[in-house]
Amino acid sequence: MAEEFAWNDRYAGDAAWTEWFDICSVSGCRPEYAAALHAQVSSAMYAQLARCGFSREDVGSDDPIAFFDSYFKLKGSRETQKPLKSYFRYRIAVEGIKLVNFVCGTLFGSGSGRVRDIVIDWISACKGWKPRTITGADGKRHLAWENAGTDPAAVDLEVAETIDPAEFLDENPLRNQVARVLDQLSAKLKVEKDKVALLLYATALDISITEPVVLEGLGTGKSRAYAVRDMVMKALEKELKKIEGADNPLFGRILLEMCEVRLAAGVRAQIGGAA
Repeated sequence: MAEEFAWNDRYAGDAAWTEWFDICSVSGCRPEYAAALHAQVSSAMYAQLARCGFSREDVGSDDPIAFFDSYFKLKGSRETQKPLKSYFRYRIAVEGIKLVNFVCGTLFGSGSGRVRDIVIDWISACKGWKPRTITGADGKRHLAWENAGTDPAAVDLEVAETIDPAEFLDENPLRNQVARVLDQLSAKLKVEKDKVALLLYATALDISITEPVVLEGLGTGKSRAYAVRDMVMKALEKELKKIEGADNPLFGRILLEMCEVRLAAGVRAQIGGAA
């Protein structure tokens, strides 16, 4: 796999991306890393913007780097912790994915890179349009924009059958998949779904499961909490391998949101979620 992406001479390097994963901020990295990351991220974002039929003028002065960073933070906040980033970092570690493969493939791959999802969200945020998938007269699926009016930038994009990234724009199928994952984990491990959600949410937020609020929510002691967490994470890894698109940032975001919803209000308030 590393050789497959060796052509990508814009790769900022393992050290730069490792630092980004620590803080989830391009500008917050050391200057030499920030410059390399800025070059790679902005190049990928603007290239994908052009593929979607838009120019830099269409997004005005909006900063692609800032949007990229915020995309990996829960609900796009720059102040809250970074569960989506942590979720991917966990998968990279557990599955032994090399950073160059994750960055140049999963994030910025020319065929199925998630940069397309990020840029579509970026366009939506800048324009106030809602993306959706339609079937044209030719029987092919296209990406269209709701409430775009007659704006000439609102071109319809054909969705390639082999990639079909527009699938990820419809949250309902992903929400159904996430719900099934939570059901499967609860049933297989014989652990209440609310406790599964709490374990996943705390792990994603890098919160120690020995925190009193977590142990209270689990209704168990430290040793048992660690054992259950290990079972849940291993079972989750197996379930995700069965799901196409589970490495999509939107899937991770929805998983975390649905876990958060199952938390008691007091727990959410104490560990950083919405009150």
